[in-house]
Amino acid sequence: MKFFKDRDEINMTPVIEGFKCKALVFGVFFGLVILPILVGLYVWYAYDVIVAIGVVLFLYIASSIVGSKLRLSSLPPQLRERSLSSLEIARWYVHQHHCF
Repeated sequence: MKFFKDRDEINMTPVIEGFKCKALVFGVFFGLVILPILVGLYVWYAYDVIVAIGVVLFLYIASSIVGSKLRLSSLPPQLRERSLSSLEIARWYVHQHHCF
């Protein structure tokens, strides 16, 4: 029965407490997911739709590389095979490196 208890502990996402830590989590999440869309909308407004599509694709590739680096640096080895959202990766990163 110990196998199931360890399995439940592994699947748990860390709880982030405090306003500064939660703001940092949502800041990292914003940078990974929302920022490429906002920059693409600005480029579309300022230049052209084709340039905006190229910028959005480039920024999504860059944010996925940064997200994978955050994932490898902050997740325990048992969780690296799981599929996690960007918000969960941001929580693990802030929990491991900034707010213990």
